[in-house]
Amino acid sequence: MIKKTTESYYLCAGPRAWGLEVGVSKKLASHVFGIMNDNLIIWPKKLSPDNCNPKNIHTIKTLVQNRNIVIMDRIKSEKTKVNICGHVNRSGENYLIGMTPYDKYPQFPDMTYMYKTYPHKAAKIVHTVGPKRFKEAALNSKIIWSEAVGLVAPVFHYIGYNIKGIGLNRVDLAKQFLL
Repeated sequence: MIKKTTESYYLCAGPRAWGLEVGVSKKLASHVFGIMNDNLIIWPKKLSPDNCNPKNIHTIKTLVQNRNIVIMDRIKSEKTKVNICGHVNRSGENYLIGMTPYDKYPQFPDMTYMYKTYPHKAAKIVHTVGPKRFKEAALNSKIIWSEAVGLVAPVFHYIGYNIKGIGLNRVDLAKQFLL
């Protein structure tokens, strides 16, 4: 079991991509765990269905013993910070395909009400394009591009996590957010 912390954060991109210094305390289930300002920080060794699958996320849930997770994703948007209330997966991938049913979970999970939003804060739907296409995505005044939340959030939801999604358009905002 991991030490009890204030919050658990899942970084779709590792801490270096966010400009964060997070000491590694454990490696398990193709993920890395660290503590920063009394917050548990988790990130995949590599963002892929081999790493972000129901078995590994279930192992994380058992280890952490916390059903709440804040998934932080990089976005391209005119807004600096977005409270994510939904996503459109335009990546061409789905990390649940071929991975369900897992354990006692259903083959066809209900994906409604996936995100728990922050009260009294405006929330937006993001369009996930995946890591490769995210680099090439052009700023668009009508669409908020996301790198990966639409790939990993369904897996966390499938395993029973309460998800809050946060999109940030500048890496320096991550440090401010986690302080």
